[in-house]
Amino acid sequence: MATESLSLLFTGHMVDLSDRSAPRFPPGIVEPVREEIWRRVSYHVGTCDPSDAMGFASLARGGDILFHEACRALGVATAVVLPFAPDKFITTSVEGAEGGNWLERFWRVWEATPAAVQYMLDLPVSDEAYADCNDRLLALARAHGSVQLIALWDGAGGGGTGGTGDFVQRAKEASGREPDIIDPKAFLPQN
Repeated sequence: MATESLSLLFTGHMVDLSDRSAPRFPPGIVEPVREEIWRRVSYHVGTCDPSDAMGFASLARGGDILFHEACRALGVATAVVLPFAPDKFITTSVEGAEGGNWLERFWRVWEATPAAVQYMLDLPVSDEAYADCNDRLLALARAHGSVQLIALWDGAGGGGTGGTGDFVQRAKEASGREPDIIDPKAFLPQN
C-alpha cells in the first residue's frame, strides 16, 4: 500500500537586525531554535519514508535557512521559492543580522538546490511579492502531498500581507491541519 507524500511547508521570522526595538528572533537564540526546527522536522518525517517527504520554503536568514538545513540533513529534499532574483532577495532578506554566516548559508542551500525545484518569481520588491511567494510555496506543497506547516512564529499580528501570521492562517485553511508552531519567545532569556 502506497503512503501519501508529505509536504513540509515552512514559514518563519528572520533573525532580528540590531536596530529592532522589541526582540522577536535575536541572534542569541539561533542555536536553540535550530535544534527545535530539527526536532519538529524529524518528528514529522518520522511519520513517513524521508523519500516521500519534501520541504518547501523561501530562503531568508533565520528560520528558512535553518529549515532547509534540517530537512536536507535528515534526507528530505527541499524546494526553494524566492520572490525575486537572489541579489535583491539577499539585500532584503538575508544580509544585515549579526553572526550566523547567513549569506554563505544562503548560497550553499541555493546552489545545492536542483534547478527543477529552484523557483525565482522575478517580482518587484513589495509586500505583495512576499504574499505571491507564499502562494507559490503553498501551491507547490499541495501539489506534492499532504501539507504540514511548521512555523517559527511569535503569534503576534502585524506583518500584514505576506507576513508570517498571514501565511500561517492561509496555510491552515488550505491544508485543514493545525500548524506546528515554534514560538521564539520560549527561547528568550527570562527576566
